[in-house]
Amino acid sequence: MNLSGSRPFSRIATVLYTLWGLLHVGLGVSMVAGVDAEMLTDEAVAESTMFFLCAVVFGCQAIAVALTMNRHNSRAGHWLNLLVLGAVDLAFLPVMVVPGHVDPVGGLSGPLVWLLAAVASTLARRREPASVTT
Repeated sequence: MNLSGSRPFSRIATVLYTLWGLLHVGLGVSMVAGVDAEMLTDEAVAESTMFFLCAVVFGCQAIAVALTMNRHNSRAGHWLNLLVLGAVDLAFLPVMVVPGHVDPVGGLSGPLVWLLAAVASTLARRREPASVTT
C-alpha cells in the first residue's frame, strides 16, 4: 500500500479508519473468544456476543473501505465509512457510554478516532484529487 505523495488528508483518513477498524476487531474478537455454545443459551450472553460479532464485522468493513477506497480519496468510500461507522458510534454513545456500561475513556476512543478520520476524509474530498473514478 502506497501512502506517500501529496495526499496528506487521504493518508491520515486511511490510517485513522484502519485504526478504528483494528480497535473494533480486537475488542470484538477478545470478547467473543471465551464464549462457548452452552453460554449462548442465556439470552443476555447471546445478545452481547452478537453485539461483539457486529463490532468485528464493522471493524473489517472500516479496514477494507479505508485500504481500498479512502486511500484513493473515493467519494463512495468517504460516505460509506463516514455514515456507517458514524451511525455505529453515535448509537454506541447513548446506549453504552452515557449509562456507564463502559468506561468513558475506552468508550470515547472509537468515536474520537472516527471523528478525526471523518474530518480528514472530508478535507481530502474538498482539497485533494481522487486517484480513481469516484
